[in-house]
Amino acid sequence: MRLAASTAEGAAALRAAGARERDRRVRGPDRLAEHLVPGGLRLTALVKVPMLRAAAPRLAERLMPGSYWYEIARVRHMDALLRTELEAGARQLVILGAGLDSRAHRLAHRLTGVRTFEVDHPAAAAVKRERVMRVFGALPRRVRYVEADLNAGKLAAALAAAGHQDHLRSVVLWSGVSPYLGARGVAAVLDWVARHTAPGTALVFDYVFREALDGIWFYGAPQLRRRVAATGEPLVFGIPQGACGALLAAHGLVLLSDYGADELERRHLLRGERQAGRPYGFVSIAHARVPEVAMRL
Repeated sequence: MRLAASTAEGAAALRAAGARERDRRVRGPDRLAEHLVPGGLRLTALVKVPMLRAAAPRLAERLMPGSYWYEIARVRHMDALLRTELEAGARQLVILGAGLDSRAHRLAHRLTGVRTFEVDHPAAAAVKRERVMRVFGALPRRVRYVEADLNAGKLAAALAAAGHQDHLRSVVLWSGVSPYLGARGVAAVLDWVARHTAPGTALVFDYVFREALDGIWFYGAPQLRRRVAATGEPLVFGIPQGACGALLAAHGLVLLSDYGADELERRHLLRGERQAGRPYGFVSIAHARVPEVAMRL
């Protein structure tokens, strides 16, 4: 029995399990993820079986320590930043490497009047459309599905063809993708954000520490490296600890916050004074902005 057909499916299964947490203080918000996970002979399908779904978090943490709790913290944190940016006036949402992300549906009440673009590799985009059709019966008119290989450096053309408007303030969510791109692909995405979105646009993304890829021990890193390599989707890109701000500045972006395991625990994984779980120790979530005044490069 396979663990998952893809990293996107595995992440969706973790989100589905997190949405079933009994304690509201640490419950994941993605109540739709369960419907986007297919059945079949894969361990991810456990989240669809009432008598077995409670075992999913324990199994995930045994196979990949930190994965379950990181996914809960990541979704809660990125959702909070998205809400803040929408309240501040963002008019477009771009989800890069959308996978089985459900925000366009579960946050539809907050996205009224907001242009939404889901960008993914053509093969992954086809899977997403099929799942959405099966769950909701039709593709939402307000969502543009954009096929683009983020490693190819053609993001600007693909989004422009789909109707993205560079002059509108946007939120760009880039979740669980940068570690699987080459350095040129990451640079191309950062350049697109800096050059093809309006001042004030926010970029929210997570990344792994370069040191973890180089073999330095962090909680959960060895197990994840082995798992994703076995699926043919190895981790290839990381940012050295403490260097995210400098990397973003080199591309004309300003770092606002950069939260690793300790801060994510404090913000999203506490039951009162008690820690609910331990997330990956080698991943951080950055919140950056396109400055109102262009930076000197």
